[in-house]
Order: sequence, then structure tokens, then C-alpha cells
Amino acid sequence: MRVLVHPQDKSKEIDIPAADDTSWPFNTDSPLLEDRKDPETPLSIMLVNLCGLSWPEIEPLLPVARTGADDQGMLAVIVVDLTDIVPLRNAGFAYDVLPNVQVNSSILPDLDWRAYVARRRALLIEKWQPSAIVHLGDDQDWQ
Repeated sequence: MRVLVHPQDKSKEIDIPAADDTSWPFNTDSPLLEDRKDPETPLSIMLVNLCGLSWPEIEPLLPVARTGADDQGMLAVIVVDLTDIVPLRNAGFAYDVLPNVQVNSSILPDLDWRAYVARRRALLIEKWQPSAIVHLGDDQDWQ
């Protein structure tokens, strides 16, 4: 565990937890990879787009995403446009986040949010190198 000084109040210290030794995709011994059918086969990623949905809409889709990816011998990586990712972590999913255009557009109204998110989406695809992308969300901009 590391300790940093609080940026606003130099008299306070902030505990920073040590990196999780089983965090994926950085370590091959991640719990997310324990149930793979064939650990010798290269890992295939299935990005599951759930952008544009709220948590009550997302929750029933998570088992569908996991089962669909498992049936194909892939690992589901859930993509949301929400800031609260705790339910995904608690459910043991790999995940990534895109900005929510509707929420953020009022913050920087002059920014071309569609172009910005399109670039972020392209970077996300480059990062994960998915074998498949499944669209279960309301975001119609995925190509």
C-alpha cells in the first residue's frame, strides 16, 4: 500500500491500495481466466456494447453476455458509458468505459462529442482487439 499526501489538505494522507496481483488483462493468472476451456488457446475477446442503457437495464443482460461469450470460447468485456462500474467489478467482468455524450455535452458544449467518442471507441477496439462485438445497448454509433 502506498500513501500520498492529500492534494487540498497537506496534513492528510491518502492510502492507495497496492495493485491487485490478479488484475486482468495484465496478468495471466487472473480469476477471470480460471474457467477457460482451453488455457493453451489464445484468448479471444467479445466486446459487449451496453452503452446508452441504465443499470436496471444492464443487469439482466450481464448473464446473457457471459453465457454468449463462454459459448463462443471468448471472454466478455463489457463496455458501458456510465461512471459507476462497481457492479461490473463485483460481478467479475472485464470492462471498459466510454464517455456518455448526453451527460457530458453540457460540460463542454463546443466539443464535437460524437467525433470524440468515435475516436475513443476506435482506441478501445484497438486496445482489446476483439474477435467479436455484440451490441445490446442503445448507442447506435458503433460501426
